[in-house]
Formats: sequence, C-alpha cells, structure tokens
Amino acid sequence: MKKNNKGFVLVETLVVTVFVMAVFSVIYVNFYPLVGEYERREFYDDVDSKYGAYWIKRFIQSSSYDFYRSGGLNANITSNGYANFQCSELGSEDRNFCSEMWSRLGINKVVVTTYNIQTFKDKIQSNSTGFTENFVSYIEYLPNFEVASENGAKFRVLVEFKQTSEDEEYYSYANMEVVK
Repeated sequence: MKKNNKGFVLVETLVVTVFVMAVFSVIYVNFYPLVGEYERREFYDDVDSKYGAYWIKRFIQSSSYDFYRSGGLNANITSNGYANFQCSELGSEDRNFCSEMWSRLGINKVVVTTYNIQTFKDKIQSNSTGFTENFVSYIEYLPNFEVASENGAKFRVLVEFKQTSEDEEYYSYANMEVVK
C-alpha cells in the first residue's frame, strides 16, 4: 500500500518558516534598541573630545590656577553644585595657550563639579540652568561615580564641544576626573 505524503512538505515548510520568523523577531526586538542607543551615544566620550577634556583638566590642575581661592571654582561648586571654567581664570603663562586650545577644539562650555555628580544632576533637572538639551542628556547618561576615585580625584570636568562636519554642526561631550 502506498502512503499519501502530499501535504507533508507544505506543513514542514510552514513550521520552519514560522520558527525562523520567530527567531528573527526576537533578534530584531533585542537588537534595534541597541542601534538607537549607539546612535545616541555616538558623540559621547569620543577620542577627540577626551583629548580636549584632558587638556582642560591639565589647566585646572596646573600650578598657575588657584582652585581654592576665594570666589574660585571650589567656592562655586560648594554653593551651586557646579562651576563654569574659563581660560581667563588662569595665570598669564597658561591663559593664551588655553584660549588657543579652546578655539581650536571648538569648546563650547566647561563645567567642573564634584566627583559624584548626583547633586549636579539634581540641580540641572530641577530648574533651567542654561545648558543645552543635549548637554543635559549627556549628564543624565553619565553614572554617578559613587565609588571613590582610585587616584583621589574629588572633582570632575565636563566639556561640551561644538563640532562641524560637512557643513553640519553638532555637539560632542567628554568628562575627566580632576585631582586637586
């Protein structure tokens, strides 16, 4: 007697197709948010921005800058939770070099805050502090750095860069710890 297998190939094809589609659906659902997150973080802590943040950190840590002077960064950080840094606050020997780097790197804003930035996060979320929406997103992206720094850093410098690429302006960001 001969068996009738006419529908078996069709059923087998449907089962395999449903299984493959289910696997691809799971992959898509899990992979697509990662792509969006990557695009969002594309301009956070890139190499060029880290280089610029490093030099700003060096200026703040230099001997020509009195971090603890009356009305200086430390006083503003204590009262406001953060302080804006400008090259004009440096000694004459570093001021010109800092200003030149500031313009060449396209630095838009430099903020110094405590190592644990939770107070700063609370401050910028509670009221409008003059920061761009992208800068606020970058701050929210950063961890709080609750574990003490291995090298004893008590402060953190956050830098916003205004970049131009193919006639399109965008912002990039970086942060560094400051030992002072």
